[in-house]
Amino acid sequence: MDRRGKIMLGIAVGAVVGLLALAAPAVIGMIPTDEVLAEAPSPSASPARIAPPTPTPTPTPEPTEPAPVETTPAPPESKCLGVAPGKDRGSISPGATGVVERSNGKGLATVYRVVSNDSYWAIVERFCLDSGDFDAANAFDGAGDIYEGDYLAILPEGTVTAAALNEAKKGGYRTHQDCDGIARIEVSEPTSSGRISVSMSGALTDTGTGEYAEGPVEKVDGKPTFYTVQPGDTYRGIGDRFCVDAITVQRFNEAGGPEHILQPGDRVQLRPTSRSIEAKG
Repeated sequence: MDRRGKIMLGIAVGAVVGLLALAAPAVIGMIPTDEVLAEAPSPSASPARIAPPTPTPTPTPEPTEPAPVETTPAPPESKCLGVAPGKDRGSISPGATGVVERSNGKGLATVYRVVSNDSYWAIVERFCLDSGDFDAANAFDGAGDIYEGDYLAILPEGTVTAAALNEAKKGGYRTHQDCDGIARIEVSEPTSSGRISVSMSGALTDTGTGEYAEGPVEKVDGKPTFYTVQPGDTYRGIGDRFCVDAITVQRFNEAGGPEHILQPGDRVQLRPTSRSIEAKG
C-alpha cells in the first residue's frame, strides 16, 4: 500500500473511533440496571422549607387545695410550773372534760368524775399532777384504767372518797336501813323571846363517806358535831351517813328561818351543844 493509502486508512479508523466515543453514553444508558440513582439537586434551586409542627398548648391545671395531712397533735405545752397539784386549769379538749366532784378547803380538786372520751394524760395535764402520785392514789395498773363514770382521786386525800363513790355507783350506797338506830333532834317553836328549845334522842354514828356526804367532820367531846358540805351533798345524804333524821337536822340548822339550800362550804351542825338556840326567823 502506498503512502496515500495508509493516510486514508488512518483517517477512516480515527473517524470510527470518534463515532464510538460519542455513542458510548447512549449505549451505556440502554444497559438495564436494578440501581436507582438519586438525582443531585440543581445548584440553583433553593431547598424547600418544611414548616415546623405547631406545638399543642398544654392546658394549665386548675389550682387545688392541698390534701389534708393527718398528724398526731403534740401535747399541750405544760403550764404547771409553780402550780399546785389539784389546781383545775379548766377543761382541755379533747381528753379531760369531766366534772370535779369534790374539792378541799384550798379549792384544789380532790375527786373527778370521768366522762366519755377522757384520757389519762389529759387529766394529768388538766390538774398538773405527777403521774406516779396519780397512779398511787387510784391504785392504777396503767393508763388504760380509765372508764366513763368512774370517780378518780386527783389528790391522795380524795382516795377514800373516790372509792366510796365508786362503791355507791355499784349499789353500795348506805341508807337508814343500815343503821342500828336513828337519832333525832327535837326542835320547839320559838318563844316570845326568840329562843328555841332543842334536845336530841338517839346517838349519832358516822358510818363513813357516802355518795351525798363526802365532807370532813368536826368532833366535840369525841362526838360528830359539825359537817362541811361538799358539791352534790344533800341533807338526805348527811342523814344516811350519820344515822340521823335529816328533816330534823335541817329544821335545827334553819332554826325557824327561811329554807336554805345547801352550798359547798356550809357547816351543818349535826347535834345541839346547848339546850336552846336563837331563832333565825
